Amino acid sequence: MPNLDSVSCACPKTVDLELNKEILKVFIKDVEYKYKNLVPAHQVSLPRFTVFDERQMRAVHAEAERLAALDCSELIAELSDLKNWHPDSGYVDYLARIALFKHKDTRNLTLPPASQTIPSSFFDMDKVQRKGRLLLGAAKGQGMATVVKIEVDPEQNLNWWREDPGLAEHHYNWHVYYPSTEPEKDRQGELFAYMHEQMLARYNAERLGVGLPPVVPFGPGIGWDGILTEGYNPNLEKCSFRPAAMSVPESTSIGSRIIVPSIMKTNTERLAIAIARNYLEDPKGNKVELTMDKLGCTMEANMGSVNKKMYGNIHNDGHVLLSHINDPKDAYNIKAGPMIYPDTAPKDPVFFRWHKFVDTIFDDLRTNLTPHKVEDLTMEGIEVKSVWIEDLTEVDSPPNMFCQDVLTNRLYTWMAPEAQTVFSDQGEVTITNTRMHHETFTHNIKVKNTLMEDATLVFRVFLAPAKSDDNLETRRKDFIELDRFVDVIEGGTERIVSRRSDESSVLVPPAGTVQQILNGEITDQQAPCGCGWPRNLLIPRGTVAGMRADLYVLVTNWKDDAASSSSQLSGSVSYCGKRDQLYPDKRPMGFPFDRAMGFDTLEDMVRAVPNSCSREIEIVFKGLKE
Repeated sequence: MPNLDSVSCACPKTVDLELNKEILKVFIKDVEYKYKNLVPAHQVSLPRFTVFDERQMRAVHAEAERLAALDCSELIAELSDLKNWHPDSGYVDYLARIALFKHKDTRNLTLPPASQTIPSSFFDMDKVQRKGRLLLGAAKGQGMATVVKIEVDPEQNLNWWREDPGLAEHHYNWHVYYPSTEPEKDRQGELFAYMHEQMLARYNAERLGVGLPPVVPFGPGIGWDGILTEGYNPNLEKCSFRPAAMSVPESTSIGSRIIVPSIMKTNTERLAIAIARNYLEDPKGNKVELTMDKLGCTMEANMGSVNKKMYGNIHNDGHVLLSHINDPKDAYNIKAGPMIYPDTAPKDPVFFRWHKFVDTIFDDLRTNLTPHKVEDLTMEGIEVKSVWIEDLTEVDSPPNMFCQDVLTNRLYTWMAPEAQTVFSDQGEVTITNTRMHHETFTHNIKVKNTLMEDATLVFRVFLAPAKSDDNLETRRKDFIELDRFVDVIEGGTERIVSRRSDESSVLVPPAGTVQQILNGEITDQQAPCGCGWPRNLLIPRGTVAGMRADLYVLVTNWKDDAASSSSQLSGSVSYCGKRDQLYPDKRPMGFPFDRAMGFDTLEDMVRAVPNSCSREIEIVFKGLKE
């Protein structure tokens, strides 16, 4: 247990390292706490809180507003008291993060990762041994390495990916930073659609690597009239398991809330009509122009929804209904399944089937959008001569790694045990979890600027698994965003632009762990919200034989594309945006793959757009590294 008592209790007027240490009391239970000066309200049981319940969200955000108005020391005292009384509560963790974001003295602090502060949402804490050490990776269903194929339930071959703690933290932190019951942030609906679309693209790449077909949608009108073939056991104390071959009930009753699939189907059909007409209707019957942002807000039913009464609460209701599929009337007091919580939902295969259904609605709109023309993509005077990848193995790896040379256009991945310290109600615990890793690499882009003036360019880098069917329209949704960054090419010059993979705009900044916060090792690079794609999962795992993939880069004019003159593509901006700022890139998210483009193949696109280039690379999985 870290010594938190040595930290000053005074709350300074401005954010500093000492205050960052002080707020650890909010997230770590004091095992010697004497329960003095308890706030009576904190002694009562707390609800099974979920961000997918609007009533609960309004209540927790109202409480966060109350706490944020307190003096800083009072805020920390109340939250730490709550944590000591309810050490495993997801409600307390969420409330603390929201309240700290809102408070003027704490809003820019680096918060510890949720996997450290509420480990029961990430790991099977019942298996903690007496020595305070938990080993994961040997048993089915919990952080497994999956080097040997599982035939009984093929979906378990991807448990290692779905159960990666970084993936759960990304999804949890995204929903913390983009709550549905506060005024929507810039392009929140579009970002909701794009972030989940990218999760699907990445999951499908992993499915290809283990020989599974792409995700099939499962939602009202598309699958809910049949059975849910996939079962899942999260091995978590807070969630129940789901047997295979379950059916969606005619209705689900949770407290006073009733969710009816037939009504959800009607709401879905209303959205389909709106997409065909290219407008939504507000509560007064006025036509509202349909955009991806408006559709995303309406699907998520956040405060930017055009009309909740007409279009419902499709996304959130789906999460709640599927989490209660084994006790739809709440008759047996069975705990909800993983879909009920944002930090456990991605572990469950049905999460991706549900979001594939949600994405079919977004894709109906993408299909209706006017296709990109060549002139939408080209930039006069700029030519991308070539693009390639170099694996930095020789520079960054220890001597016992798999290979010792700088490798061109081939990347290596492997599984390896990784130790992590977490803080449960039993105190400090070390967990060893088997996770995927890859070498640091650079993408290198040779660019020629024939203009007489300097060009400020945005480099859009994507990766997609190669397929026998090279039709670009069928592959459009396979493209994974690897990076987006800005560089300046001097007029009349040609040079190579190199960018390290660990600088990617999709990745979460290096985590500010409890240990780093205690040691004062926090930098400006560690974002307070913790949102961003896990650093170990930037690329697909690939295959032992080598997965072929197409690397693609498009270079466009940043002066035209920037949302404002001060916009920057720094931090985990691609999937998470910029805190309290406009989304910096005003192009559609996923551009140029956000809609049809009129090219038959990727090769045709590169020929027609000289400021773009592609290269086939290979991703080789090297198995388990002890």
